[in-house]
Amino acid sequence: MKNIILIVLFYFINTIGYADTKEYANADEYTITIESVKLCQNATINSEESFSVSGCVTLGNSSLTVDITSADINGTLGKYADTNTLQAGTTYRYFVPTINRNFSIRGSAVLDSQVSGTFTCNTDENASRASNAINITQIAGNVNGTATTTTTFSTSTTSSGIVCLNTACDNTQTGLTFSNNIPNDATLYGNAINVPSDTSDTMEMLYTISTPFTMSDIPPVINMSFGTKSAIEMESTRDAGTDSCRVVAYFPKFKVTVSLPN
Repeated sequence: MKNIILIVLFYFINTIGYADTKEYANADEYTITIESVKLCQNATINSEESFSVSGCVTLGNSSLTVDITSADINGTLGKYADTNTLQAGTTYRYFVPTINRNFSIRGSAVLDSQVSGTFTCNTDENASRASNAINITQIAGNVNGTATTTTTFSTSTTSSGIVCLNTACDNTQTGLTFSNNIPNDATLYGNAINVPSDTSDTMEMLYTISTPFTMSDIPPVINMSFGTKSAIEMESTRDAGTDSCRVVAYFPKFKVTVSLPN
């Protein structure tokens, strides 16, 4: 018997707030591809960027692409996970999604210029990484244009990071430090993230289930909540003395609970 999955979606309409050199914009689109989800009995957290798990059961193990800002997400995710392999009497404490490192995002933010005044940074469908390695390169936004859907790649932790200063990525900043430290709110951003150091397609995140769940004969209810407020990171840069900006898919808010149905 398949489990019941209830999805609660928190979707925040994009607004442009007060300017700064770095802003976290709300997402009008934030599309992810889920590769699998697991419930696990145990976890060892080495750091915010390293963890291991054991006693895991895979609930869903196929690619599922969803826009987490969409009102249709409920029906899309409703049949993804299956609890047939959960073991009765076993207590599960952790939820581990494996997701693709490619994200499709769209949004805008007003930034303080490094030249003069302010400008609007928009996600740009034409943004390129040129020939730079995908796992250490952050793309550029479109200045004072219209936000279009762009694809970003979750970068590895590195001290050799590259930021594109224009759409073609033929002018760059190099030797930058990138990290994947998650925000200090485990209830909305999880406990840790494993992002490979190479160009591997997927990464894992670790979330503590607020109330540990012990499997019985009744399938559980899995409640997943998403939030895309402040889910796009934008920062002003300069391209040969003119305004430019970098764009990064920041962490969407996410919370999971597992319980027996009423």
